[in-house]
Amino acid sequence: MDFNNKQIFLLGPTATGKTELIKDLYKFFPIEIISVDSAQIYKGLDIGTAKLNKRELEETPHHLIDIRLPIETYSVGDFKKDVDLITKEALKKQKIPFLCGGTMMYFNSLENPINNLPVSTKRTRKDVNDELKKNGIDFLYTKLKKIDPIFSKKIHAKDTQRIQRGLEVYYISGRPLSSFYKQNLQKNISHNLLKIALWPKDRKKLHDIIEARVTLMLKNGLIDEVEKILNIYPNIDDSYPSIRSVGYRQTYWYIKNLISKKELKDRLIFATRQLAKRQITWMKKMNNLEIFDPFDKPLSKDVFERIEKFLIKK
Repeated sequence: MDFNNKQIFLLGPTATGKTELIKDLYKFFPIEIISVDSAQIYKGLDIGTAKLNKRELEETPHHLIDIRLPIETYSVGDFKKDVDLITKEALKKQKIPFLCGGTMMYFNSLENPINNLPVSTKRTRKDVNDELKKNGIDFLYTKLKKIDPIFSKKIHAKDTQRIQRGLEVYYISGRPLSSFYKQNLQKNISHNLLKIALWPKDRKKLHDIIEARVTLMLKNGLIDEVEKILNIYPNIDDSYPSIRSVGYRQTYWYIKNLISKKELKDRLIFATRQLAKRQITWMKKMNNLEIFDPFDKPLSKDVFERIEKFLIKK
């Protein structure tokens, strides 16, 4: 069947069941799954990212998982290039590129392309990280608003990773990050793109699921996982993008005796809830999303029907 260059996005905040849904969809549709997750790209970051295990990945293959070491970097530009290559190959095989995840800046880069961003340096990352430790995130966000009011409006005021990245780009290039977005692009509604968004109405239920997930991650060995990473890479610290990831930064602080074990759990829950809030903030600014409540019981059936309709339509 000729799918006429169609693509599907499945996006949503953390802990809304994207992974389980994609496993069901893979059984019925000829899809090529591309992970859209800035933490799952790293080898060894498994428990804290809720990554599929080896058997599950064999049953439901994903591109862009375990493609970098924790000491390596991976930019939005790298992601865009990789997706372009995978998409071309998928279409040749008569498969539908299916992008699934929660890193909204990655999704944004596919519809709002950017010119090559400068690559962060270890020195710049350390400088910004030291600034964060000394002055706090509110100070950094206020600074970013003055440097780059356009980019600062696109992100949440507590989005530590994006705020730090915005400052790093400015320190390296002397230009605001928003200036790298390609100008004068015509924004056309693509009839070949279906954007499915899992958007929970019941925020309390989402928060309860996040708390249960954090408890399970700690039980499954999150602390041991981070200790192993630190043993393998003794020079790594929380200025590296991998360790900045939600769950890993907080666990790093615990291992370095900066917070107690009780504090660790509380901070993990808080940081994950804040991540979900930031993801929803991004989604509010996206166009042409087709909304599904992840906690509705006929979710799989409703999504299946919508995809079938999309694929049949010429």
